[in-house]
Amino acid sequence: MFPHLFHWKSTALLLTTIISLAIVSAHAEETGHQHGMKHDMKHENHSQHQASSIQHEHAHHAHKSGSWMFEYRYMRMEMDQLLAGSDSVAATDVARMGSIYKNSAGGTYMMVPTDMSMDMHMLMGMYAQSDNLSWMVMLNYLNNNMNMIAMTGARSNMRATGLGDLELGAMYRVYNQESAQLLANLGISLPTGSITQSNAQGMLPYAMQLGSGTYDLKPSLTYRDSHNQWGWGLQASYTFRSGENSQGYTLGNRAEGQGWLKFNLAKNTSLSGRLTLSDWQGISGSDTGITMMQRNMSPTFDALNSGGRRLDASIGISHMLSKGHMLGAAYGIPLHQNLDGLQMKTKQMFSFSWQFMY
Repeated sequence: MFPHLFHWKSTALLLTTIISLAIVSAHAEETGHQHGMKHDMKHENHSQHQASSIQHEHAHHAHKSGSWMFEYRYMRMEMDQLLAGSDSVAATDVARMGSIYKNSAGGTYMMVPTDMSMDMHMLMGMYAQSDNLSWMVMLNYLNNNMNMIAMTGARSNMRATGLGDLELGAMYRVYNQESAQLLANLGISLPTGSITQSNAQGMLPYAMQLGSGTYDLKPSLTYRDSHNQWGWGLQASYTFRSGENSQGYTLGNRAEGQGWLKFNLAKNTSLSGRLTLSDWQGISGSDTGITMMQRNMSPTFDALNSGGRRLDASIGISHMLSKGHMLGAAYGIPLHQNLDGLQMKTKQMFSFSWQFMY
């Protein structure tokens, strides 16, 4: 069912990229005054900011010319158990003799993951060159942790920490009419995150690595509107992986669509609900640092066990403090997951953010 919803993703990537590039290029030729909604920190304009969620909120609103915004965001994703497609699979049904779940060589997996956590600390800065054009830089610090169980019952742990990929972006306000806005964003991810994380047993699996190893193009389009105490929006985005990384593989492209609804509870406090539908392709190639023995040992080392679709729901709350400070928190769970091969399923996600604007 869900794969058919994403037949448009290649076309969406092309159209979004062309529109974003054309808009940003056209802006460079403008010499007149840029018109648009002025952004300040008063209550009447606070409604233009979306309540915090699992996703990055900097792509959802424009800023007044000459203003700055800084953000720290902590995000955590937890996974446990295994899925084969959308069916739950117990670890003991995989790592045992006679299991129906076979490795690439037709043998039995000797070790499987039981749970995993991914913690991300994100720092972002944004500068509004004009009322319509803003520039962004973002860097992540990651902490990935995975627990494994062997056929013998022995347990082990894998951990990887360090800087992730650096992202640069430009956001242009295409349309601005009263409360409605259409925003085009074009980002590029630089391969600063390590893809050679290892331990005493050798290279760590794909999910434990800290970056993609490629220069990734990230276009998106966002429409948002508000009326009285209500706000809503839609966003379509795509991540395009360019070429093969130094380890001989390419992470799959990713398409994402999301919609949100927001309600202002009080002068400086708002609640939001969000649905996010994601589709990501499987890994192409294989990591040259992963041995054949590792690929046959555990499904986490086999690139065939990658790709999938997921529908998430999240709720969030944000509160505007004095002097341009805003705090936010969100919690999300998957409503549906359909994963290719044998992979860990997502259990829950939550985030906390602090923003400062001036």
